[in-house]
Amino acid sequence: MSKSLTDALMERLSGIKWTNLEGRNAHVASRSRLMVEYLRRASLWAEVLGGPPKWPIFDIAGALAPEVRVDPELDERLEEFLMAHVGGIETENACRAAIRWATLRDTPGVQLPDLPDPFEPLLLVYERGGEVIADESRAFNFGGRSVRIKPWREHLSAEPATALDTATLDALDREYEQAHVDRW
Repeated sequence: MSKSLTDALMERLSGIKWTNLEGRNAHVASRSRLMVEYLRRASLWAEVLGGPPKWPIFDIAGALAPEVRVDPELDERLEEFLMAHVGGIETENACRAAIRWATLRDTPGVQLPDLPDPFEPLLLVYERGGEVIADESRAFNFGGRSVRIKPWREHLSAEPATALDTATLDALDREYEQAHVDRW
């Protein structure tokens, strides 16, 4: 029997080093580009919904199908995990929204618009360096790069910001690191 998307996501979340202080300044290029891609994808879903209930991280599954709920046992495990390992409310809400998204995708008979998975780039941001929190200037900061949080419509684009495969992401980081080494 194959694992549900929800169970697989819970395992993924459990494997992230959430308080990875060294990771916050690692993978600067790929994490910032992945955040741009998350914002692009979230804006595509926001457009389908006629605007997001909250921006930039929101419960897409809840807006699409409020009747679909996370299994209470899994929800309790998620809450315990978040309290023990994740520090920021924004990130906690992102994890809740991603789990609800996986639950929606696991629900038989649900028809979703033909749009890319909104949370995959955000999950990769976390996996490549832990939690990231927007600062008071409405930007996500990644060491030497920041990603401004603009109104959702300004993030709309048909063109992806980056491919999500490891080779592409690692190449972005190598290129960024080399450019910064060459400056000194």
